Amino acid sequence: MVVEDACIVDSPLRPVPVLEIRPRPRRGMLRCSRCGRRRHGYDRGGGVRRWRHQDFGCRRVELVAALPRVDRPRCGVTVASVPWAGPGSRFTRDFEAECAWLMTVANRKTVGGFLHIAWRTAGDVARRVAERVKASMPSPFDGLTAIGVDGTSYRKGHTYLLVVVDHERHRVIRARDGYGRDVFGLFFQALTPEQRASTKVVTGDGARWIDPCVAERCPDAERVLDGFHIVSWMTDALDKVR
Repeated sequence: MVVEDACIVDSPLRPVPVLEIRPRPRRGMLRCSRCGRRRHGYDRGGGVRRWRHQDFGCRRVELVAALPRVDRPRCGVTVASVPWAGPGSRFTRDFEAECAWLMTVANRKTVGGFLHIAWRTAGDVARRVAERVKASMPSPFDGLTAIGVDGTSYRKGHTYLLVVVDHERHRVIRARDGYGRDVFGLFFQALTPEQRASTKVVTGDGARWIDPCVAERCPDAERVLDGFHIVSWMTDALDKVR
């Protein structure tokens, strides 16, 4: 983008002066904010728009720009996209990234008070950032070779959670409420035939529902008892002998 002007605006309607920055996208074809395709301009738009940016010291910063609109047969007439903010957002991408990072170390009320936004707004911003990150990341199910499945309970053992991990990349790739063959089968339904074919090893405990599910969904995979449960069973047996 190109910054055309920057000035400090003092208004009786605002508690503190605001640093207004007036940017514009670089010259060239405009892009539709819905599909991202390049289109010619439709009109000059309906006035200026504002986006909240990260504070500069103790001053609030806002980006102000007049955006043209574009016309695309599939999307209709819509505002052109801008490089500093996502479609439909009143905040810049940098501001949203800061808000989402703060949400990982504090609750929504604390983050909202720190950034001077509503706590519901902080939650909406974090969800938008998470969706963008998820869309840009490759599928966690690609390249699976060895997976592990196990169940755990919480809330005093009344609620169960089924967890699937990728042994090669050492990370959780699926967690779903419930337990048993039907819940584990939902994981395999989310995989493509190629992803199921690449899975060669499935580890787990001695639950009876694991074997038939693996045999049905991944017939070429080898069923292996995981080391954690083997050590646990051996320890229990030694305790009984003692």
